[in-house]
Amino acid sequence: MKRASIFSLLAALLLPLALASYTPFKDNPLERSSKLKSWWNEACAHKYYTVDFKKFKFIDLRTLCKGRDTSSQRKAGNLLSRVPRGGRNQRWIAAFDNRGQFCGLVSESMIVADAGVKPKNGKEVYVNMLLNSVHLPSAIYLVDNISYYTDDKGRIKRVYCPDLKLKSRGRNQSSQKYSVKFKDGVSGDNCGHLIPQALDGPAEQINFVPQRRDLNSGEILELEKKAINAKKQGHKVSYEIKILYHGNEKRPYGFENNVKVYDQKGKVIRNYTGMFDNSPKGRNKKH
Repeated sequence: MKRASIFSLLAALLLPLALASYTPFKDNPLERSSKLKSWWNEACAHKYYTVDFKKFKFIDLRTLCKGRDTSSQRKAGNLLSRVPRGGRNQRWIAAFDNRGQFCGLVSESMIVADAGVKPKNGKEVYVNMLLNSVHLPSAIYLVDNISYYTDDKGRIKRVYCPDLKLKSRGRNQSSQKYSVKFKDGVSGDNCGHLIPQALDGPAEQINFVPQRRDLNSGEILELEKKAINAKKQGHKVSYEIKILYHGNEKRPYGFENNVKVYDQKGKVIRNYTGMFDNSPKGRNKKH
């Protein structure tokens, strides 16, 4: 047996043992959550990134508030203010990445975080790795002003933004490159932004799905252009996307997109909808 094969076999045998001894939520209110443990162990098991997810730290929100890290305290307070009142009484923990950067707040059914932004004099968006890994199943991600809903398999099933921002966020090419493989894309797929980056869509996996190249640069792009034009005219524009899957597949087979344009009184004056077949050789339908 070749040496490389031996090392691969050893790694496969030792990984479950390593993960079993890893306790990311120790000494915080969610220490006994089997859902969170399973989710984070799966994130650690993925090797698409060079990031060591086992170096993340999860701290009781109350402990954070009692400490001296005023910057993280302010960020945590701002994030918690986005949570509907009924959800603020949940048990919350603060997440810090392998670089020691504050990433967001985590509960058993909700994650609240800011998407990464492009640093000054930087070419690419500095991504938030909490949003760039395996998604928490049966949860809501509140990211900036966008809500992402996951199903019981951790797939994005619905996205809703009540008012799009006419702002180009920028891209992270490494994150986009991994997205097709990360979610079982096929030949001919592009990284598809759910909320387009030209409308402040995040540059993390939470906002990406494999999308057929001609669909991504064709009919969905035309729908996005209508939203952009409405924003340029000064309108409030909401955007809802339902993502459709077969069985246990991570790659969606279709999308239902709905763009609503409002006047100054809050009345819908235009409604653009699209049903798109994302199967490798599917035909798209609009109405």
